[in-house]
This record gives sequence, C-alpha cells and structure tokens, in this order.
Amino acid sequence: MFRSALMLAAVLSLSASAGEPAPSDKRFVFNDPNSRDTVMFVLDAPLEVINGLSNKVTGRVEVKGQKASGRFQVPVSSIKTGNETRDGHLQNDRWLDAAKFPDIVFEFKDVALPAPLANAKPVVLKTKGTFTIHGVTREEPVEVTATYLQETAETKNRAAGELLRVRAKFQIPLEAYGIKRTEALVLKVGERADVTVDAWGSTQFKP
Repeated sequence: MFRSALMLAAVLSLSASAGEPAPSDKRFVFNDPNSRDTVMFVLDAPLEVINGLSNKVTGRVEVKGQKASGRFQVPVSSIKTGNETRDGHLQNDRWLDAAKFPDIVFEFKDVALPAPLANAKPVVLKTKGTFTIHGVTREEPVEVTATYLQETAETKNRAAGELLRVRAKFQIPLEAYGIKRTEALVLKVGERADVTVDAWGSTQFKP
C-alpha cells in the first residue's frame, strides 16, 4: 500500500511538471560552444539549386510576461555552400560584401506570445522581424516555433541550464537587399532565399 502511494505521488509530480509554465521573466543566450545550431538556405533557380549552411548563430531572447524580444546574428564569412569558389563570390562586394557588412542580423521586439511558455509545449506564432542584410534593413514575415525546456538530467546532455529551442522559416528577396543578379546568373541563382533556422538558447550560455 505504501509503495503504491509513493508511485502515485511520483506520477502526479511528473505530470504536473510536464505542463508547468516557465517563470514570466527569462533570458536565453544563443552561443552554443559546440556550434550545433543551423541556419540553412536554398536558392532555387531553373538551372541550379544552391544550398547554404552556417553553424555560427549568436544572440539572445528575453521573455517578459507573455512578450518576447531578441536579436540574432550570423557572420557572412561562416556561410558555406559546398563550393569554395562560390563561397568567395557570396562574400565579395558584388554579393553580401562580408568585408563591409560582416553580419546578417535579425531583431524583434515585444512580440506577443499566443500562450505562456510551458515545459516541452511548443508555441507557434507568425510575426514580423527586422532583417539587416548587405547594409539594408527591412521588415519580413517569419514563422516561429519556440519550445521551452526545464533543466533535467536529460536536457543537460544537450546543454546546462533551462533551454529554449527556436525554429523559424522565412524568405529573403535578394534584390530588395541590394543583391543584384547579373543577366548571366538569373537562370542559376534564385530570386529569393528560403531560410530555415534551428537554434538553442540556454539560461547558462555566456554571451
């Protein structure tokens, strides 16, 4: 009888913690020392598909009540396409101009969350954020899924601290950011980049 009571108490405790909301104010730093975050893009053109990848994502997300603000950046020099010559073209002054504009930046402020962050419960929202690319700043629509995870023995295998996983999808129209395709490249380079992000922040990562 006593053993049954203990087992019941344990089950109830686990059930309660699974849906337990996060404290209203949190600050998550995105700076994985193992560089496991990913930003991927696809440029789909009639004659060629270009895939790009960066594992260098830094930033922060601050949650206050049911609103979130944040800033992310990716160094242009970290973007790889699987072809060193093409990487050089991507970084030169005719394209992203890494020497003059070294980072791609995304920012958002006071975005209303549709629900409070609760342990292991994804929050999905469609919002807008400000992108700065190639010296041009514009607002673009973004679809985001954020998942808060309380610290457990299992989550520590990923990273210490409370975690916030952010997955996002958006499109970047190249010419709107001053990235011109020459006539010779129109059939080889898509007019927009379809971008996906998968990044993990922690309350214990250092900026």
